[in-house]
Amino acid sequence: MSVRRKHRSSDPPCHNTLDQDHLFISHLSGIMLGPNNNQKRPRILAATTIPDDLLIAEVLIHLPAKQDKWKHRGSSLDHDHLFISHLCGIMVGPNNQKRPRILAPTTIPDDLLIAEVLIHLPAKSLARCRCVCRSWRAGIAAAAFVRRHRDLSRARPPSSVLAIPRRNINDPNHATTTEIAFHRVPLLLPPHAATEAAPELVFEMTWPEGITRAVHPTHCDGLVAVSTTTDRVFVCNPATGEFVALPLGTHNAELDHCDSQLAPPVAIGFDQWRNRYVVARYFYRTYGDSFFDDDTGEWAQEYDIGHEVFTLGVAGGGSWELTDDPPHAIIGAQRPICTRRAFYWHSHVPTPRLVRFGLRDRAFEVVARPPTTGGEWNPLDDMAELDGKLCYVHAAAEAEFHVWMADDGPDDLRWSLRCRVHLPDAVPMLNYDFLPVLVADDGDTLVTCIGNTLYRCSLQSGTMEQVVDMERQLQCGPWSSTDYVVPYFDSLLSITACNY
Repeated sequence: MSVRRKHRSSDPPCHNTLDQDHLFISHLSGIMLGPNNNQKRPRILAATTIPDDLLIAEVLIHLPAKQDKWKHRGSSLDHDHLFISHLCGIMVGPNNQKRPRILAPTTIPDDLLIAEVLIHLPAKSLARCRCVCRSWRAGIAAAAFVRRHRDLSRARPPSSVLAIPRRNINDPNHATTTEIAFHRVPLLLPPHAATEAAPELVFEMTWPEGITRAVHPTHCDGLVAVSTTTDRVFVCNPATGEFVALPLGTHNAELDHCDSQLAPPVAIGFDQWRNRYVVARYFYRTYGDSFFDDDTGEWAQEYDIGHEVFTLGVAGGGSWELTDDPPHAIIGAQRPICTRRAFYWHSHVPTPRLVRFGLRDRAFEVVARPPTTGGEWNPLDDMAELDGKLCYVHAAAEAEFHVWMADDGPDDLRWSLRCRVHLPDAVPMLNYDFLPVLVADDGDTLVTCIGNTLYRCSLQSGTMEQVVDMERQLQCGPWSSTDYVVPYFDSLLSITACNY
């Protein structure tokens, strides 16, 4: 199949002005776009089919593979067959065999095109598609489209991570910078590829007021909350380029007593009961250093702690709302677990424990942490949400880590030890951070970040193998990537408007 277009003498040749993405959109929409993605030319293309090479390279490549065979009921074709038939201009049989009967070339109905093709495109491509015509713009902006696009992204196993390289300079005169950048680092895990893939600069931002070099990102459905060493919190959607500074919350007195490199993390998640994304942070009204009480044989601390949430997408900008106070002190050095049901904060005074903040009832309760040997806790312990489960990594020794998993249920947590990991070629007397990032699509491979390097770890055997050297890939010089890496998630979610 081919498409022939005649050029008027006044029209410049298409190959000089239109790239492949323009050509793809032009074929689908039946109009010719100008080089700026927003100028419709008056010349209308005839209704036609899409060339096979363009169809495969630009459309079918984004469609999800099905595990089952094409369904064929009676003598009729199902919806997917009919859809592909419209695209290809042929009738496809139940075994993907072309039938001799040829369909007349026809344009694809907008509702079918939006619901079955555009829904599978990444946000970057959809930004171009919005400029094609009013119906496409309205369809892509519809809440139902944004929700389904998000749900499809949730169903796909993460294949890349989002890295925020920050040079930590322990100098008060250089504690801030005006720039922040988000890089997408593909994870081509075997057997898909044996070499590293080039990273992509997804989004960069200049903030004249300055952003502290030390930050702490957390994520949910493509929204990244970035806490700093001040009370300032940013929220960004790197896929859409939206970057927002939230209003200042209650001052955290912990910042007045701790290291200047401490960026107390915030939690971000989706409150399904209120259909809103929320950011949560703790703060200390008064903060005293923890000490070991010889009389009680436990750690103690004088403090007064509070907790507040900020609802995104509220008309008028929104504000921080106080919740019940946490029942125990929260550790600012460790990130929370953000799940579909709750936020889990880490506490160690008077004994190590987890504090759960339920998104439904907005209330706190204490839940069990993993039964590590002797109930020990290590400042290098870390937590994450992995494929719908809670993951707790306990630093058992200098180069030994225990990976615990639990289901995110309404009752108390039941932890199970998945594996023990011994770091290869570990340097004696050196403490390592073991940051769990994501679980690969096989369900048995844990991607972790140690320093500036990503590893894959088998949850069956505990063996590790390097995947990506981010310092070399990003070419940004020495930097601390620990706590600066989250899974990459492509979404259209807005921070300032509830478009879902």
